Amino acid sequence: MLIYLEKFLFYLLIFCLPWQTRKIAHIWGSDFNEWTSAYLYLTDLLVIAILGFWLRRQRKKRFLKKGLRIKIQNPGFWLGVFLIISLISLIQASNLSLGFYQALKLCQMIGLFFYLKSTHLINFKRVAQFFVASGLIQALIALVQFLNQQSLGLRLLGESPLAIGISGVAKIMVGPLKMIRAYGTLPHPNVLAAFLLVSIFFLYFLWLSKKHSFLNNLFLLIVYWFLLTGLLLTFARTIIAIFLLASLIYFIFIVWKVIQVFNGPLLKRTIAVFLLFVVFSVSLGLLAWPELSDRFQVSLTEQSVGLRVFYGQIALAMIHDHPWLGIGLGNLVWEMRQALDLLAAWIHQPVHNIYLLIASEIGLIGLAVFLMFVYQLLRQYREQRTENKEQKTVLLFLVSCLLIIGLFDHFFWTLQQGQIMFWLILGLIAQMKSRPILNRDRPVVDEVV
Repeated sequence: MLIYLEKFLFYLLIFCLPWQTRKIAHIWGSDFNEWTSAYLYLTDLLVIAILGFWLRRQRKKRFLKKGLRIKIQNPGFWLGVFLIISLISLIQASNLSLGFYQALKLCQMIGLFFYLKSTHLINFKRVAQFFVASGLIQALIALVQFLNQQSLGLRLLGESPLAIGISGVAKIMVGPLKMIRAYGTLPHPNVLAAFLLVSIFFLYFLWLSKKHSFLNNLFLLIVYWFLLTGLLLTFARTIIAIFLLASLIYFIFIVWKVIQVFNGPLLKRTIAVFLLFVVFSVSLGLLAWPELSDRFQVSLTEQSVGLRVFYGQIALAMIHDHPWLGIGLGNLVWEMRQALDLLAAWIHQPVHNIYLLIASEIGLIGLAVFLMFVYQLLRQYREQRTENKEQKTVLLFLVSCLLIIGLFDHFFWTLQQGQIMFWLILGLIAQMKSRPILNRDRPVVDEVV
């Protein structure tokens, strides 16, 4: 019974991932800042409950009796070292309590990674279905938000207040007019774009993994259109560009692999979905051309571009001054507020690059260890032989997209929804080594981590 409850909570976590339902626990400083405050999210409670069930089962495992075997090639080893370095970096933190809060969040996400790495309870197909279902709801909310140019009043789900006249709301310029970008229930359009990108690739997996009836194909086609529309309405330039390029490469890769094994039915499905991708992308692009053309004209004088350069310069300066252990986990924005307190509060944000962010807060040693963790994880994944080629391919493309997005934004490291997304995908990749075939609903006994 507890195993089924644990599975239910995990799938509920995926479904609720985009929600911002939370309680502000503490604010550091005289006024509110997103990056220097502590929160308790609904999804925090779900993760804690899942980890609690897992640890309860792990009490009886062999590795707790025989001890842990350390292997340098094991990504788990490097992740453990990274956590230790992150904790050591707190000796540099000027705001130690904020650093401890961020350390607890990091421990929580690393716990989620190890949970996925070790458990055999999770069905990959179910994961994909819940991502797509949640993504569809977010796409519908995004569509209505954009059409109404205001929020829908979904406060219980943590929807941000949205309107043209509200400062700080992400907008686009269409000639002389301002229009809000779609948020869904996520904290920023870029986070919604990343979530929809993940949802669409999981839809690719569901669509191509087996033959479907006409009605199922029609349903998947409608869902695909809404997901693409929702992604477009975020007007997240970088993520949309990454999605288009990744989808193109994904379909080419699948066709190339299918031709090698002479799988005619899969080849037909892949070509059909690819043609839909082209038709939908072109038609939606033409419909929204006035908005897209203005949005995709990038200028060095544009505020968002200038701020990204500004944040990058601050991060590089902090790396120069504190190269080895950084300024302390979670302390970048706090240090910025102390040094540049005359700037408007909303300008105090993390550098829009998770690698520079890690290096500035945890040091170059921490960044090197984190990159080694990612390298070992992908090396093991590439060498892993599995019968489920579709699953392996879609996860490889997903993690590649997330790592590239990390070059241009910070939310995989700083925001609850981005953190869960990031560590969940990494955990699913780590899970492949333990279990080549994940499509199994029946609960089984976990093996050693």
